[in-house]
Amino acid sequence: MRPSLATAVLPARTRTHNAPNLAIGGREHLAAPRRRSPNLRHTLSPENLRSLAERGGASLDAVSMVGGPVGLSRANSDTDLVSSQTRSSLTASTLDFTLNRGQTLVISWDIKEEVDATDWIGLYHIDETSPSNVWDCKNRGVNGTQKGQIVWRLEAGPYFMEPETRICFKYYHGVSGALRATTPCITVKNTAVEGLAEQVGVEHPRKLISFTLTDLRATGLKKGMFFHPDPYLKMSIHPGKGSVFPVFSHHGQERRSAIIANTVNPVWHGEKYTFVALLTDILYIEVKDKFAKSRPIIKRFLGQLTIPVQRLLEKISG
Repeated sequence: MRPSLATAVLPARTRTHNAPNLAIGGREHLAAPRRRSPNLRHTLSPENLRSLAERGGASLDAVSMVGGPVGLSRANSDTDLVSSQTRSSLTASTLDFTLNRGQTLVISWDIKEEVDATDWIGLYHIDETSPSNVWDCKNRGVNGTQKGQIVWRLEAGPYFMEPETRICFKYYHGVSGALRATTPCITVKNTAVEGLAEQVGVEHPRKLISFTLTDLRATGLKKGMFFHPDPYLKMSIHPGKGSVFPVFSHHGQERRSAIIANTVNPVWHGEKYTFVALLTDILYIEVKDKFAKSRPIIKRFLGQLTIPVQRLLEKISG
């Protein structure tokens, strides 16, 4: 029987995908049909980016400032395409925003490349180069459509404690982590900053800082009757007691270390944990036993350290 046209002609994309021994990368990866297990899905959310930033790169001494990118790919449309009509774009309704004036900030996107329901938009300082140091982000409303817009509410807080702050927004692909587009620089003005400075006082620094802990260790942990614990660290940032600042979005950051098996003197060599905090914040570090739930006679809690961020940085600088 003579085959029908539908079975005799293969779609162009199928032929490209079946070409033998071709390395797929960059533009070819975006053009190829995506296949994934329905039960397995990997995304690069802001939380995953922070974990990637903690584990990537060379180890640092004790505490250091974070400055470099974490090695995510950049969208091809940012450099390769020559026409503005074929390049992904991210725009803001205004480039001059004043807090508490009733202004509405609308972020619009027009993405020419592959999009996904896990895509997200992050708010960054204009000089920030590390995707993990995001001030704020939104995924709800960024629903994987090629075009769309979302209303972004900006409020006075630790990010806008100067008369003028320069920011930008960045659109990231949730699956690959590729940067799709960036807005132009937006200037955010806070006309009430002088009154707020009087309330806070000069002894309370108002800027967020980024710092990294590495090569942490614990000694003399409590051991069981028949075996040693399998300890790991749980670290988090909280507002300081008596701090004049309320709870902000960066509070509640949490990091967990790898598990060190069968030891009372664990050392987490080469592991890096990055935080964004105010100098008035508190860093909590807990040591826990991984298998305590399966061994009820051993307490899960093994120890805790509470240290103000300002004191931590003073010890390092000293």
